[in-house]
Amino acid sequence: MINNFKISYFWLNLCNMKQLISLFFIAFLVLGCSNDDDYNDHEYHLEYVNTVSADVPEEFVFGRTYRINVTIELPNSCYFFYNQYDYFYEGTSRLIYPIGHVDDGIPCTPNIRETTFSIPVQALQSEPYIFKFYQGEDADGQDIFLTIEVPVI
Repeated sequence: MINNFKISYFWLNLCNMKQLISLFFIAFLVLGCSNDDDYNDHEYHLEYVNTVSADVPEEFVFGRTYRINVTIELPNSCYFFYNQYDYFYEGTSRLIYPIGHVDDGIPCTPNIRETTFSIPVQALQSEPYIFKFYQGEDADGQDIFLTIEVPVI
């Protein structure tokens, strides 16, 4: 009799536990799918931003790692930089395109700001490195670069 009671009590608790878990799961789904737009969510797009300057060593020692500090220009208050850039290999050249996040649909103030980020570079080629830092586009839409050559010793 006592064993039957223990088994029945176990199944009763197990069924209650399943119902409780199901209830929490349903509540989570309902609240998780809420269309509550009170948070400050807005649209943005990514855009290449101009390089102002780059602090590059005069020479690289083969095998060593260096940090290149790059200063960029954010043209107004809608531009933000989150240490994001495109880094392309083109032979011995390295093309660096800093990427700005631009908030859409909000008023912007025309204050130009500069910020600096760093790029790690390990000297693993014996030829000189040619760094091309994006500086915008010319009148024909062609990319303009700040070009710096660094010999490897």
